[in-house]
Order: sequence, then structure tokens, then C-alpha cells
Amino acid sequence: MLYELHVGSFTPEGVFASAARKLDHLVELGATAVEIMPVADFRGRWGWGYDGVYPYAPDSTYGRPEEFKSSIEAAHRRGVAVLLDVVYNHFGPGGNYLSSFAPDFFTGRHRTPWGKAINFDGADARPARDFVIENAEYWIEAFHLDGLRLDAVHSIKDDSRAEIVDEIALRLRSRFGATVHLLLENTHNEPERLVRRGRKPVLYTAQWNDDVHHVLHVAATQEKSG
Repeated sequence: MLYELHVGSFTPEGVFASAARKLDHLVELGATAVEIMPVADFRGRWGWGYDGVYPYAPDSTYGRPEEFKSSIEAAHRRGVAVLLDVVYNHFGPGGNYLSSFAPDFFTGRHRTPWGKAINFDGADARPARDFVIENAEYWIEAFHLDGLRLDAVHSIKDDSRAEIVDEIALRLRSRFGATVHLLLENTHNEPERLVRRGRKPVLYTAQWNDDVHHVLHVAATQEKSG
């Protein structure tokens, strides 16, 4: 069972260390893996993680980076895998100064629900592509995570022949092998991403089933908009 966990609301303290102390509760529930909602540094004291602006920095609200690593190691001692939710489709609006010193990082060629898209396919796209590829490597290597959940890949605007999502997966597979789990949140529900096509390897472990989520949400709340 995969348990989705928000560090800030999982315990009264809302920090990595207190989350680690509650891991036995998850084991008793039957969780064999935990997916941590995004922890990239964001503006303000509270956030659900999807407006991160410093992707290489675990938010200090939750504690120090070594405390995050210790909580992952504590999960491993209990036989629980840990995946991290990462956001490569946009940056948060507050505290994002990338465009001030790296104007080519964003492009007006594409628009997203959050404004200008990250420049993954323009003439000067290589630095932006390397930035997110190396970020994915960083989380796996530095924190010993078992995998990543790639948020809203349908909102990543990339017309390249080798799209950035696949390039991330290929780099991780080449460095860490099949032991790393890669989950996609993909509204398009593209089954071909999970099967072999010719010589192209299977890069992803699974896709988030948003359709089931939406059905359950309507059934539980009667909300039918959005």
C-alpha cells in the first residue's frame, strides 16, 4: 500500500523528525511505501508543496536536510520504501527569482495554468533541462529515496523529440537501474508509457489514476466542478 504523506500535517509538530517517530503507525496500517508530498523550499510558513521555488532545498519549515535523510533511513529500517513528489511543470509565484538572472529559463512559446512555461524545448533549453534532470538525480543520490512521483506531466510543455520526462527517466535508469520507482501523474492516462515499444525500454513503474480519484471525490463530497 502506498501512503501519501504531507510532512506538515502528518503530526502536530509538522517536521521530518516527528514524522519518523510515527512510522510504526503506517506499518500497522499496512503501508509498504510512503509518497512524500513535495518538500522543495516554498515561500511562507505553510504550504502543500506545489509552489516550490528552490527545488534543491528541503523546506526549513520541516527541519534540516539531514533530518529528512534520517526519516527516510528510519522508514527503510521498517521495510518501508520512500518516494518523493517532485514538481517540474512550474515554479511557485512567490520567491521565484530565476527569471531575474536566468531569463532563458522560461519561455513565452508555451503557457501553463501557472504562467510562462519552463523552457524545455527552445534554442537555449539545455540549462533548464539539465537543472531538472540533475535535481531528480540529487534526490535519489543524496537522500537515498526509492523513487519519485512526477507531478502533472501533462502540464509540462515540451515539443522536443526526446521529451524532458523521458530524459529524466533514462538518466535515472542509467544511473540507478530498475530499483528506482518512477510514478507519473498524467491526466492523459497514456498506457503506452507503461509498455515496451520496439526497443524502447519501459521507463515508468506506474501512473497515478486521477480518474479513480475524481470519482471517489464526487462520491464522498458531491462536488462536481473542477
